[in-house]
Amino acid sequence: MKRFVVVGLGGFGFWVARELHQQGFDVIAIDKNPELADRCAPFASHCVAADATDPDTLRRAGAEAADAGIVSTGDDLAASILAILALRDVGVEQIYAKISGLQAARALERFDLADMVFPERESATRLARRLTSSVVLDYIPLGGEYSIQELAIPDPWIGKTLRELSLRKAHGVQVVALFDVLTGVWTVAPDPDKPLMESDVAVVAGNDRALTKLLAKAR
Repeated sequence: MKRFVVVGLGGFGFWVARELHQQGFDVIAIDKNPELADRCAPFASHCVAADATDPDTLRRAGAEAADAGIVSTGDDLAASILAILALRDVGVEQIYAKISGLQAARALERFDLADMVFPERESATRLARRLTSSVVLDYIPLGGEYSIQELAIPDPWIGKTLRELSLRKAHGVQVVALFDVLTGVWTVAPDPDKPLMESDVAVVAGNDRALTKLLAKAR
């Protein structure tokens, strides 16, 4: 079973720990605030109110050689750095850090993290995409200029097949799945010769500019 260490149990850290625990993983949750640790205790394999910047504390908590660590210490950049170093000291190689801004991102770049999570910016980007499009239901950035988007089927596409639309060849956009909201059925790698229906939602992947241009044409 994979083991994850979550350092910092505020809003973000709490929900990460809870989700991982509900998925059946071994979760070590640590926060120096006893109230936050108590709140998270039902949603972790082991929850500790302690200073996670101390490698010995991490070892006693069972964090040694965990599969991954998630650092979510809010705006306390110094605590984030010390927690990252402590996790590395106990053999945790894959470390993810929640950041609060670009300054924190620049400070943490040198630590070769698996990823830096900027929830506020990502949520804002996803909301802006939804607000400015009549068909974009969700937006997930992949990095660079690429994303996965969940789209209501544009009116001009209804009744046409993916082969007819030729989205991949003409626009470099790939439809990876369809979801029928009436039946609740997902179809991964959909049949290219099946006509699209008004009740379909398409999950597409591609370049942001290509997707924006494609959807503008489909209005």
